[in-house]
Amino acid sequence: MNPPRLDWPAIVARQHEIVARLRPPTEKLERYGARVWLGEARFQDPHTLAVDGARIYGEKIIIAAGSAPVVPPIEGRELGITSDELLFLPEFPESLVLVGAGAIGLEMAGAFNDLGARVTVIAREDEILPGFDPDVAAYLRAMLEAQGVVFHRGAEVTGLTGQRGRIVTRFVQREAAREIRSAVVCFAVGRRWDPRSLGAEGLGLETNRLGLTTSPHLRTSVAHVYAAGDAAGNVQLTPTAAHEGRVAAQNAVQGDRVAADLSIVPQTIFTTPEIARVGPTHREAQRRGIPCHLATHDMKGASNGVATGEDGGYLKLVFEAATERIVGVQMVSYAAAELIQLAALGIRAGVTADALSTQLSIHPSQAERFIKVAAHEFHELCEL
Repeated sequence: MNPPRLDWPAIVARQHEIVARLRPPTEKLERYGARVWLGEARFQDPHTLAVDGARIYGEKIIIAAGSAPVVPPIEGRELGITSDELLFLPEFPESLVLVGAGAIGLEMAGAFNDLGARVTVIAREDEILPGFDPDVAAYLRAMLEAQGVVFHRGAEVTGLTGQRGRIVTRFVQREAAREIRSAVVCFAVGRRWDPRSLGAEGLGLETNRLGLTTSPHLRTSVAHVYAAGDAAGNVQLTPTAAHEGRVAAQNAVQGDRVAADLSIVPQTIFTTPEIARVGPTHREAQRRGIPCHLATHDMKGASNGVATGEDGGYLKLVFEAATERIVGVQMVSYAAAELIQLAALGIRAGVTADALSTQLSIHPSQAERFIKVAAHEFHELCEL
């Protein structure tokens, strides 16, 4: 039997096909009464935008223009690419350096490693994924390292040299100068909305680290302008963008009646296995002074995981000390994207460990292990 062969052009074509299929058709929007212009919009004045020669007036305006990758101001940065380009390269790279160990960098690292590339990740922080507790992040890193991904942590990239296809990445790690050679270097150090992308830099819009500064009703510093999604500068996730879009539209039309609820936002990073979180981490709970109990557990032994070969993982739970109500969950699991939504519902509903202990779970399933750990095993695991 011949070994499987990677068909990169087919993968790229399928990506384009899926994106096109999921994009809402213009005709559907127009059936609901919206007029759609397809083109690059630029502000002409605070109430007017130009799109391919057409001038569009808006009494209220919502900016939902997405964000752009951040490219660090280092020497030779023109040799690198961003995640926007990485997924659509004309040829599959045999070696890849990713600058950044956040969500984007790790998703790209996992995907290209799974497809056969030699992947190296350069992380500025001492541990990957600073939004997670270090022990959870370290568990995932160890699993990715076992699959072949190489990490350089506590490192700062100083420049790129060479040429496309043969790039040398220079970096400093613990005061020692080092370098790596690779076919492709991808910057994955975050995304930010830039007012210059819409010609809006003269409108007086206040910005924050990620995008526009907004009120709870998603109104910007310019009274008639609202923002949603990455441009709003809150949480850069697809579901939060959809939620903010609805809230911003309602408030722009009806007045500021609805506040965006971003209090319980589940997040998954699609590595192999996945890593996910919802609610405060243990570190965040301590920083906020929340009295809490903590439970950690290895997720090995889930019946479905044993059957499919996707066994293993790590679970970390934060409970409110007085009530044993679940307030925060982090996990590494092959089913994290599904399980974290179960956890989010539990947090929103104020579920306690005792309540979970009465819930029967499906067998076989990955959720079976989560419910057992969060429920009747809790009292054996929690520590003050």
